[in-house]
Amino acid sequence: MVCILLSDGEVVKTQDVIGYGIDGYVISRPPNVLKIPMLLGDVQPDGGIKAHSDNHLNLGHLEAEKEIYERLRNVKGVAECIECTSNGILLKYYRNGSLDVRITRHRPPTMPWRWKWVNMATDIIASCHGKGVLVFDIALRNFLLADDFSLRIIDFANSTLVSQNMDITRVNKDGCTVTLDLLHLSNVIYSIMTWQNFSVDCAMESEWPNTDRMPNLEGLDCGWIITKCWNREYTAIQGLIADVQLCADNSLSARPLHDQDLELWSFGD
Repeated sequence: MVCILLSDGEVVKTQDVIGYGIDGYVISRPPNVLKIPMLLGDVQPDGGIKAHSDNHLNLGHLEAEKEIYERLRNVKGVAECIECTSNGILLKYYRNGSLDVRITRHRPPTMPWRWKWVNMATDIIASCHGKGVLVFDIALRNFLLADDFSLRIIDFANSTLVSQNMDITRVNKDGCTVTLDLLHLSNVIYSIMTWQNFSVDCAMESEWPNTDRMPNLEGLDCGWIITKCWNREYTAIQGLIADVQLCADNSLSARPLHDQDLELWSFGD
């Protein structure tokens, strides 16, 4: 029987595994969660554990992500990193789940609340860029909901750490760029505003999707912003922030966000 191991050799209980990816697992460590590398072992007839011979190849998979969490420590909107240890990355647990699950299982919130999320998501990515991090994996599943339903971003396994002395808008690291981040961010914006999951595979600039893969944006207030992202018209996220704020202000001028908007939505579905 195959089991999951921590770096220190402890066997992980199957019921503690709450998520996984190509590079590791997320396990419950109440009141937090621990992201660990993919280390496996075989349970022997005598009850002992024989670690897989290729485990050493996976031991370093989280090291780069640990550096990024340290760089982004205390940045507003980034999931709280409690500590980085030899076993993995200890993160705060966000019981309200992710945006993709919220969209799949719940009715849409008010438009003012959706605009609030769009502004939050954009500001979070801007903060990451300001700290020299190209996020790359900007997706609904990686935006978690805090107790007050504000957003927290997770998963920097495929992110790029850039020297803070460099102009991040000029960086192209293996095809990862600011404009690529904005492409993926625009898909999140579209998903929030239309309340439907949408994404497009694009791992590097050379794989940029054709605009014929863009969804129908007719009648969508922020459609022109999404189009600009797809057409690579923004050279930095600051331009996107300005346009999002302008569009939000125009859309919400007749009805600002009130506290009861969140209360009625979050407990009424």
